[in-house]
Amino acid sequence: MQEQLVEEIIACLPQHRSLFSYYKDQYAVYLLQRLCQHAPEDVKRLRQSRWGKLLNKPLLNDALKYAGQGKLAAEHLDYLWAANPEHYVLTLGRWGEKRRYDWAQTSRPGANLVLQLNLKSEYDRAFQAMAGCTANDFTSAVHPSSHKRAATLAWARLDVDFVTGEVLIEEIQSDLMRDLEAVYRVAKERPADSHGQFYLYGFMFDKTKALQYCEQLLATQRKLWSEAMLTAALWFVHRELGINKVYYHTFDTGNALKNIRSRKPPRSLYTDLPEQFCFQQTEEAPAFIAKDKKATRRLKTIKKPKWYLMAS
Repeated sequence: MQEQLVEEIIACLPQHRSLFSYYKDQYAVYLLQRLCQHAPEDVKRLRQSRWGKLLNKPLLNDALKYAGQGKLAAEHLDYLWAANPEHYVLTLGRWGEKRRYDWAQTSRPGANLVLQLNLKSEYDRAFQAMAGCTANDFTSAVHPSSHKRAATLAWARLDVDFVTGEVLIEEIQSDLMRDLEAVYRVAKERPADSHGQFYLYGFMFDKTKALQYCEQLLATQRKLWSEAMLTAALWFVHRELGINKVYYHTFDTGNALKNIRSRKPPRSLYTDLPEQFCFQQTEEAPAFIAKDKKATRRLKTIKKPKWYLMAS
């Protein structure tokens, strides 16, 4: 997308912090609310559709109890909640530029709008006590972490086209989770010095605090961050951008379009995650990709390009 469009979107949206709360499997509630927003849905028909697996989540039991005459309505889902949800802060950023799109790993020349999922301030304070720096200073400086918050858990890169009414989710990633796994591994294996510290990636860590911090954060976020990030991205695209047609890269097509030849991302983020969210595979390319000459040139390296699509 054009860099100017990214800046216009950021300027048009609220500048104050946006809180986002998430509990395990909340994505199922959100997707079902979308399906039922205009009229109740027949539960039996839902079970037989691609959305059926969403109804198997334990937290849906109460909603199904009140689905009179086998019809699930949005109001049955409105009050579902889980104890102790995780709380995040959403911010926006920009990534990439037209003349360096090979390096930026965008599917076409231009920039991406970035939605960032940030941890609460208490996590950043604890990180600084452990490492003497912010979480964002510790993770890669050449990736799109937030400039407003100090501890970005994950981000989603979005290519937006208002003319075609499409969004392509280019990437979902967490440098912090990857790096904390490394910190935790080293903290368990490497002896501390006389000050109770160890050295990693140019930073000195307090061993005791590192073990405590990593154990707590990894336990709560390891199985949560990717579905929280994708749910936040869908909510943002649907509610803030007003777009209903959302594409998501498959592993092979995404790597080809983004020119990723080595150090490829985890395959599960481009297979298991979109399938968990009931995306459907399609050979229909986003219209703005299909008409971009450089993107179509890269697509020729793949026998049968595919994407995941959610259009509802």
